[in-house]
Amino acid sequence: MIYIMFCWSRGPMLRYRLHPVHVPSLGRHFLPLPKLDEAQLAGLSSHLEARGFKVRRGGRKGRVVAVKGAQRIAVDGALGLASSSADMLDALAPAIPHLLASPRGAGVRLTADAALRYFSLKRSGTSAVLQLFPRLESLRTWTCLRRDGLSGLTPDEAAVLRHLLRKASPLSLIECVTDGPRQGSSPLQIGTNLFHRSAVPVAEFLSSLRTIDSGDEDSASYLPRGSVIALRGTRIDTSLEADELGDWCYL
Repeated sequence: MIYIMFCWSRGPMLRYRLHPVHVPSLGRHFLPLPKLDEAQLAGLSSHLEARGFKVRRGGRKGRVVAVKGAQRIAVDGALGLASSSADMLDALAPAIPHLLASPRGAGVRLTADAALRYFSLKRSGTSAVLQLFPRLESLRTWTCLRRDGLSGLTPDEAAVLRHLLRKASPLSLIECVTDGPRQGSSPLQIGTNLFHRSAVPVAEFLSSLRTIDSGDEDSASYLPRGSVIALRGTRIDTSLEADELGDWCYL
């Protein structure tokens, strides 16, 4: 995968890399962006207007739609995703350094509202249901990514998942999808690709989790299609700090 890397020396934080994703079976181009605040989204809108796009607000807060001729770019700043039927790099890539130059606090707890952009958690006794909200790895797009042999899980989403499960018991099992078979797994055919519904130990799941910037390995694991993980008798650490997500989240 081709990507552009912007490096910023601002301490030990997750740096942003530009990863354009073309999903042929969906006929769409995607560009994962940092989760943007309103000021950054306004700056991005101004950048697109300066390049000849007509920009309007989308259907809800944090969304804009930019149109220039036949090209239409939809940007969801809160989710951190741009999408279009055509490549968007020429339009969006020059704006990234300005977005990453925005000031942000260090060592602060991620707000509850910002955390809800990544996950929700329901507890019942010793059990919990973790609902993740990834940019791409969910439902229809999830299926198309598997069909095309791709991954859309971004580094910040993987970091959030690893943080949430870092105190989980080594004996806890995660129901997920894997490239290769595991004990007790069942086959899952998507297009010409064969996957497996598997239950794997949490440590194995996290270490083999395929992301947007990792290679295609036979032992890779993926979130389930609905991005829901059910856990029993497991501690979940929700105390995220902004530094852990670095340039990928400004909310």
